[in-house]
Amino acid sequence: MFHNRRTILAGLAATAASPLFATTPTNPDVVIVGAGAAGLSAGQELRRRGISFVIVEAADRVGGRAWTESVSFGQPVDHGCSWINRSNRNPVTDLARNGGFTLVNHTHADTDLFDINGRRAGQQDQDQIRSAWDAVANSVSEAGQSGYDIPASHVVSDIPYAATVRTWLGAMDYGMDFDQISTRDYWDSDDDQPSHFVREGLGTVIARQAEGLPIRLGTQVTAVDWSGSGVSVETSAGTIRARACVLTVSVGVLASGAIRFTPALPPDQQQAVSDIPMGLLVKIPLLFDGARLGLGENNWVTYRVPEDQPGRACYAVAWPCGWDYLMGFVGGRFTWELWRDGQGAVVDFALEQLVRLLGSDVKRHFVKGFATDWADNPLTRGAYGAVRPGAYGAREILGRPVGRRVFIAGEAVAGSRSALVNGAWISGRKTAQKVAKMLR
Repeated sequence: MFHNRRTILAGLAATAASPLFATTPTNPDVVIVGAGAAGLSAGQELRRRGISFVIVEAADRVGGRAWTESVSFGQPVDHGCSWINRSNRNPVTDLARNGGFTLVNHTHADTDLFDINGRRAGQQDQDQIRSAWDAVANSVSEAGQSGYDIPASHVVSDIPYAATVRTWLGAMDYGMDFDQISTRDYWDSDDDQPSHFVREGLGTVIARQAEGLPIRLGTQVTAVDWSGSGVSVETSAGTIRARACVLTVSVGVLASGAIRFTPALPPDQQQAVSDIPMGLLVKIPLLFDGARLGLGENNWVTYRVPEDQPGRACYAVAWPCGWDYLMGFVGGRFTWELWRDGQGAVVDFALEQLVRLLGSDVKRHFVKGFATDWADNPLTRGAYGAVRPGAYGAREILGRPVGRRVFIAGEAVAGSRSALVNGAWISGRKTAQKVAKMLR
């Protein structure tokens, strides 16, 4: 039933000696830790400026949390980020188009909506959820815009479908429940429309950007010493000395202590790491035999949840880009709890919800499925960072250069583009520009 998720799309994984990558310099000016979107973007910017660097990556592939593989289903599946949000002013849009990838419009997509009993929702339900969506989103935004850095749950009215909206905007968006979300951080987030899928997979677009860069795969960083005039980066393959280091690991990895710093990071940045905990969104791709089960292609699949149970749901996108799988999502506290029972429990929960909505034919047409492993992946320790209520400003603090030698980049320090692949990409580029200025 489940496929081994360690398999990797041919062509995107490579050994350190792969011809895809450039020869790594012995004494680089800069060490970039992580070959995700931020690390690859930083590398491209340094290359443009003629600055020597090496990218070290603990995994045996590039892309980080942007990862597409086609082995599990014989069709491209994005394990991580899937959307190019705000695609009319998103640099990843140009990366995809210039690379010859196929963009599929998903702007304001239609919804297959079901009521609390699992029946197709009527017009009244559709009107109620639209009204609830506006009310909840506006209340949280207005609080944040007014400067209130409080839990989003404190400003939500008790109205029909409020819990359903909170499930989407909280657990499915931030990977956190509403009482864990800062109203100011919410207000500061960028709009997500228009949006596009990439038929070949968004992770494939990001992985393409690694070509020609000096990358060492399977190289775990264990320590960064910035006590001298430069940096010494200890790895599983030896120590690399350079003038500066760009860290693009997740805040989950920073919080875990997997990388030791000498001296320790400044207290305000240590606090910032604590103030941006990792939210959890697990994706559940479910492959079917070609049957469409009455669901529209690229449609959202949403159902009403009890008002006292926000977050306890599996919502989905049906047949993204015309492929034969349904992409389910679970997030927030409920998902951490569900994951403790294993991948099978997550897939079973997703199937149960579909059977409740669509009937027993679901199992007759179901082929196989799996759940992405962001919950226990030691290289992420969650999906993406979300600022705690009362800690607005933590992203800016964490992103400050440390001793003009250590620089932190990635989605967690991307400001209004946090949790997004374009946020990571832009953060990497801007950080590399800061490094170049410092080196001059």
